[in-house]
Amino acid sequence: MAVQSQITRAFPGWVVRRPRLEERLRRGVQGPLTLVTGPPGAGKTVAVSSWAATGTWRPAALCWITCDDTTATVGRFCRALITSLRRAGIDLPVAPSGRRDGGDDEALSWELGEALSELAAPVIVVLDDFPARPGSAPAQVVTCLLRHARPVLRAVVLARGEPSLPLHRHRLAGELTEIRAGDLAFADHESAAVLARHGVRLAPAALRTLQERTGGWPAGIRLAAMAMAGRPDPDAVAARFSGDDDGVVGYLREEVVDAQPPGTRELLLATSVADRIDAGLAGGLAGEAGRAFPDLVRRNAFAVPLGHGWYRYPPMFGEALRTVLERESPGLAPVLHRRAAAWFERAGLLGEAVGQAARAGDWRYAARLVVDRLAIGGVLGLAPREHLDRAFDAMPREAVLGCAGPEPAIVAAAAAAARGDDPACAAALEHARAGLGPSSDGADPAARLCLAAVELCRPGLPAFAGAAGTFARVAALCREVPEPALDASPDLLALAHACGGRSHLWRGELREAARLFGEALAAAERAGGSAQSLECLGDLALTRALLGDVGRAAGLVARAGRRSGTPASPGSRGAVTLHLARAWVDLEQWRLDAARAELARAALAFPAPPDPLPAVVHALLAARTELGRGRPERALDDLRPAEMIVPRPAWLARRLALVSAEAHALRGESGPARAAAERAGGRGQLDAAVALARADLGDGAPDAAARLLRRSLRGPFEAPADARVEAWLLDAGLSFGLGDPSRGRRCLDRALRLAGREGIGRPFAMARGWLLPVLNRDPDLARQHRRLLEPLGLAPRNGGTPPPEPGPGPEPGAEPLPVERLSGRELDVLRLLAQMMTTEEIADRLCLSVNTVKTHLRNIYRKLAVTRRGAAVRRARQLSLLGPGSGAPARRSAS
Repeated sequence: MAVQSQITRAFPGWVVRRPRLEERLRRGVQGPLTLVTGPPGAGKTVAVSSWAATGTWRPAALCWITCDDTTATVGRFCRALITSLRRAGIDLPVAPSGRRDGGDDEALSWELGEALSELAAPVIVVLDDFPARPGSAPAQVVTCLLRHARPVLRAVVLARGEPSLPLHRHRLAGELTEIRAGDLAFADHESAAVLARHGVRLAPAALRTLQERTGGWPAGIRLAAMAMAGRPDPDAVAARFSGDDDGVVGYLREEVVDAQPPGTRELLLATSVADRIDAGLAGGLAGEAGRAFPDLVRRNAFAVPLGHGWYRYPPMFGEALRTVLERESPGLAPVLHRRAAAWFERAGLLGEAVGQAARAGDWRYAARLVVDRLAIGGVLGLAPREHLDRAFDAMPREAVLGCAGPEPAIVAAAAAAARGDDPACAAALEHARAGLGPSSDGADPAARLCLAAVELCRPGLPAFAGAAGTFARVAALCREVPEPALDASPDLLALAHACGGRSHLWRGELREAARLFGEALAAAERAGGSAQSLECLGDLALTRALLGDVGRAAGLVARAGRRSGTPASPGSRGAVTLHLARAWVDLEQWRLDAARAELARAALAFPAPPDPLPAVVHALLAARTELGRGRPERALDDLRPAEMIVPRPAWLARRLALVSAEAHALRGESGPARAAAERAGGRGQLDAAVALARADLGDGAPDAAARLLRRSLRGPFEAPADARVEAWLLDAGLSFGLGDPSRGRRCLDRALRLAGREGIGRPFAMARGWLLPVLNRDPDLARQHRRLLEPLGLAPRNGGTPPPEPGPGPEPGAEPLPVERLSGRELDVLRLLAQMMTTEEIADRLCLSVNTVKTHLRNIYRKLAVTRRGAAVRRARQLSLLGPGSGAPARRSAS
């Protein structure tokens, strides 16, 4: 019957209340039109019937009409509506004439609208199974009634597709309430409630899997519940439940597929092989039948719009269509997949072309698409190319070994590299090289470039040590490839530039390395690969740190942190260099605990075996951090493993020697310090000259140290910013100690200005002993550099208020200030000296020889610029070098 006379009825036991939909419908019927659309089994009728049974629509009247053959003409539809209204207790004031079919349809609809408009109370008309085809009789009548019977008429239209009603007009007027398939889909708790009505309880993970596969499609959930009812392991059934289930296939075949005309049926089955479809692809797959695609997507709510003319089928519906296709035409699916691959290739949609070729089992075609278009980065995971990252996981071994060409082996190696399987990657690479032939230099440059890219990304390959020999080959291959093709693959450009940067960094050409890493970062960002961008950021930040550009390095690591929350995932190449760069910045900005934490994270992120260059930098930073904590012995311990690493760049060996020289100088061992400084280049480099000057100080020759340092500062060579800061700071300390406060102030100001630009604080914190008194006597200078000095605890006292008549250096008659930090052992000797111990007692207490104690005393006198024990103790107290209670006299020993 077209007319449903009883709205409140008994529902099946599996029906669950859906308050969110009931509320949408309650609000919707306050306006003229509510549209409920969804595919078969979406629960349209059940949802509206449940809402109608609540009675929340009263005091309005409600009637229900199911559109079928009995409402196929205007006259029949109008009579059905009048009959339904009468059964709902509504007699129209002026009944339409009820003329037979073939009369004036427009006049009949207008007459019915006029009659409805004279009613005193609103009338809700539910129109179930409303036809979607244009020009249908229900559409004609409802369009007329919505125009002439407002505000009395409230229409609720239930349809599988979008009906030919004036929807845009009502949308613009804000008079349309829409409930689509996504709204009708069951939420997790609703699916669980339906399953519970069938006596089924699922684990949360199994329920999520079921939701993903069905998309919350109510009929699918019900069919799954029926399949699981009474089963001992419903979770296992849920894991297997999919669109090829006999219940699902049978339901959709009966309700959708077999109900279509032959041409539409052919179109549905042909287009099911693609994840998304537009009119062009539909024509390429179904031929003449594809012309009906626009009408299909308008009438069939199973076609979900994606925008820009693209549509998709819900996962379970698409899988069911493919099952029907396979059962009816077993050999047709691969043919359709190849057609789809060719169409996507012509359209320039590479990822989908590769995916379709793979589904067709044509692995050589799929691999050739990737290699010819230099898209290997998508397989390697360098750039987010849809459908490529897992496209070749299912490629069988025989497709690689049985192919004469190299392309399948290249992409197999890339897929193995992406998942970290080095043995499989190596085997595939060997087969790819064999496929290129003995004269591979004359082979396809695209294939050779893709092969080189995979070799660069091979798991466990030392990125820096191995780059030097690879860069020239990669650069030559990039020149052979047509420029437009390479520009379209910025991930490969980024890889090539990064390879070049690592090659130059290994050779110590830091500025050229920084330039190439910057170009690699720009290309990686164009490609959109977050992992590759972070790796390039790490390489660039570490190179900037090695150059002494601490400020730029700090900006780069901060940029990496903003991108990902954590610098990079553990185990990635970018993780190590980012942690090392962050540790370098933390050390220079005098955050020693943070530097140690970053070094620990870097150690955890090292691959096995670690790359030599980052491993040496790690040891270098660890030693410098120990120097900052005043532990030169531990610094030397940290350097020893790095000296065993081979191969090791010569410029890094030089840096190790510089740190060794500083550690020996802090221990008061001027001979080893001088030898290490000579290994680092001696007077020919500014940082080595600083180390030699410290050795001269250790020998008690501050004048020689000053002359050497000043000659080096006038040298023509370019030195990193951190080396220049240390040189100017040491010159300042020497000048103050040698009685030249004017030069001392100029040098200190220059060091502070340069350090302020770069954010370098470590040298000033390590010179605290002599620097703090100078700044306390010169608050004007300290105020100019407060931003740098305050975090280091070197701001002037009393809030920076200058004392009366401030001077540029030490007050007249004041003893010279120390120019070098005391070692840990020298501090131990100084504390015992403050307790009035003799040289022999100090030697006995510290288990040292008397001559060694005398050597420490000479170093202490020199560093504190004094000549007597009492003066040394007074100066130590002025500089806060002695702990509390250190001035109490000690009981002399029996000797």
